[in-house]
Amino acid sequence: MEVSQGASHVYGIDRHTLCLAAVAGNPARSRFVLGTLGINEPSEIHLVDFDSDENTLSSLVYTHSCGVRALAAAPWNAAHLVVVNNGSLAPASRLVELVELPDAPEGPLAGQGAAEPGVRVVAALECTDLQMPHSAACHPTAPRVAVAAAGGVQIWDVAAAAATPTHAIHAARHAMADVQAVAWHPTAPAQLSTADGSCVRSWDTRADPRNAQTLAIEHAHGGTARALDYNPTLPYVLASGGDDGAVRLWDARAPASPLMQIANHTHWVYSLAFNPNHDQLVLSAGADGLVNLESVVSVSSAHVVAGLEHRLSDAELQADRESDAAGSLADESEPAVDGLVAQYDDHETSVYAAAWSPADPWVFASLSFDGRLVINTVPLEEKYKILL
Repeated sequence: MEVSQGASHVYGIDRHTLCLAAVAGNPARSRFVLGTLGINEPSEIHLVDFDSDENTLSSLVYTHSCGVRALAAAPWNAAHLVVVNNGSLAPASRLVELVELPDAPEGPLAGQGAAEPGVRVVAALECTDLQMPHSAACHPTAPRVAVAAAGGVQIWDVAAAAATPTHAIHAARHAMADVQAVAWHPTAPAQLSTADGSCVRSWDTRADPRNAQTLAIEHAHGGTARALDYNPTLPYVLASGGDDGAVRLWDARAPASPLMQIANHTHWVYSLAFNPNHDQLVLSAGADGLVNLESVVSVSSAHVVAGLEHRLSDAELQADRESDAAGSLADESEPAVDGLVAQYDDHETSVYAAAWSPADPWVFASLSFDGRLVINTVPLEEKYKILL
């Protein structure tokens, strides 16, 4: 069901949900995918499009035999997903699967809630040695999958539509707690970070497993760290969120203390996401039912660029201003600063996931436990601060 609430657009279903991902592949449409837990009802995977020109939502619904605990969209194939199944419904051999959404169109979807056949299992990613899996992450540039689990992290190559295990990080060998989250380095296929207990760690999988850990922030949070994301432009900057309600940004080159601490949640932080095009914008979502849009411009690539511009001579700066067609608008717009840009309270229960649109850098989605998917946009004022 679609409901428009001012600038927000709501896609609501009568299912419990934990997971949401953005689907790349169509530069003209904001496409997202969500999975249902299947606790007391049949499990489903919903493919949802948002048309920002028409302000409309459309969707396709696929049946799935196991409840979906987590999922990740495959950048190398817009019809492929990595699905972490509900352990209470799936056998041990099917806890993690690479699946395909049959007949998923590149163009507009058929309509509101149109039914499709069930998903097709491409490959099973067996991780029985790592116990219960929690989350999955697909590398943005390479066909690699990492799954975070109670017993550590398992990595697979899936280049030929078959999953080949290539590396494992065993929690017991590194005195790790239950691994809640994993995030890939945005440009290095062999590097990733994990969150276990209150600790944030980084790894280089090319190294001997005993020496693969490259970073350990022992007390990143006052409680469990549950969310991670890399800055896509400055990959040495890593964001983490945890049970203390804090979002912290770290410089992996000097991790003794955070670059920035943000405390605008009152409960656990479940999800973090840097804007892939404008890394001064960060989304966070949590158990307080809030989605926060933060500006972190002072530790973003925009700050680096601004520092370079300050080195230009006065004559060069004047020439740049005169050649800028939007110069008069830029003079009227205040520059972006650090802080809370907007707080969205469209949800009534815990918000487990938030994701940016791969097609429109100003559109994002969030998903709460009660099956409520909300589409929102960056406020125009903040957009102009960034562009002008």
